[in-house]
Amino acid sequence: MRALIGSLVLATALFAGGCGGAQTDAPKVEQGASPAALTIAERTVPDFRMVSAVLTNRDVGDARARIGGRITQILVKEGEKVRAGQVVAVIGDDRISLEADAAGAAVRAAEATSQQAQQDLQRAERLFSSGAISQAAIDQARSGAKAAEAQLQAARAQAGAARALNSQGQVVAPSTGEVTRIPSPRGAVIMPGEVVVQITTGAPVLRIELPESEAANLKQGESIRFLADDSEEPRFATIRQVYPAVSSGRVMADIDASGIDRQLVGGRVRVMAPAGERVAIVIPDAYIDTRYGADYARLSRKGGIVIEVPVQRGSRVPLEDMPDGVEILSGLRAGDVILPVERAS
Repeated sequence: MRALIGSLVLATALFAGGCGGAQTDAPKVEQGASPAALTIAERTVPDFRMVSAVLTNRDVGDARARIGGRITQILVKEGEKVRAGQVVAVIGDDRISLEADAAGAAVRAAEATSQQAQQDLQRAERLFSSGAISQAAIDQARSGAKAAEAQLQAARAQAGAARALNSQGQVVAPSTGEVTRIPSPRGAVIMPGEVVVQITTGAPVLRIELPESEAANLKQGESIRFLADDSEEPRFATIRQVYPAVSSGRVMADIDASGIDRQLVGGRVRVMAPAGERVAIVIPDAYIDTRYGADYARLSRKGGIVIEVPVQRGSRVPLEDMPDGVEILSGLRAGDVILPVERAS
């Protein structure tokens, strides 16, 4: 063991001396070899173009205000499940509320008048039966009761219309789904037709646009990678639908994003859009050693010499026979033999 350490120290000193004023992080030289040596070969890998995508909902049902006014109640919260027809908020209009109150008061007054007219008619009929009043008097009592009843029916109809108008302040869910957004808080004044609660009926999608000339590799049903929420670890999704270019010369595609947090809806993420194939150097992640922000690979040379060389790491390129594959942009070439990193146990 001491002989091996001495050899390592000597080899390192010889390499540093040959490089003149080398930095402390210059490549190291080691003796020995590993049975897990890997000979690098150029690989044909999928090529990608990083495209900005909008995370949105394709199937959205907006619960809109039917009247203008102030939001007096919000009866749901974001993330809550709702059913079609459910009241999700209430809009209050002072003018409509006053009209409804006035109509209710008119009904109560008409009911009292009608009740009094009926009582007067009953008394008049008794008097007429005993001959105490004339035919004209009983006819007048009957006409008064009939008029009071007509006024009552009219008041009730007007009150019903006022209540119906007042009920327009109820904001209902147009479909069954999940609340994704409530744009205005309680107390806000809104106009008729304005969105009060946004409801999605389906999973979110990533929507991208590409020039028609670059969209040939977008295939419905195929897998595609994307980066979300400032993560550098790609996730996989399926291309749900590709919309053909009509007049703009651009192709739009929707990508299934059911695994993404709905809180990100409306934000932008990055999609690795397929752009054909290319030749690249790809090695397993286990063969890359990262120290102090720099990446190194252990390069095996003739005679059992192992040199630690700096490499430039690219993106992850998972391959069928190399699921942890990483592209190397510089530092290695085809034919090089590398060794896995010796990690402390």
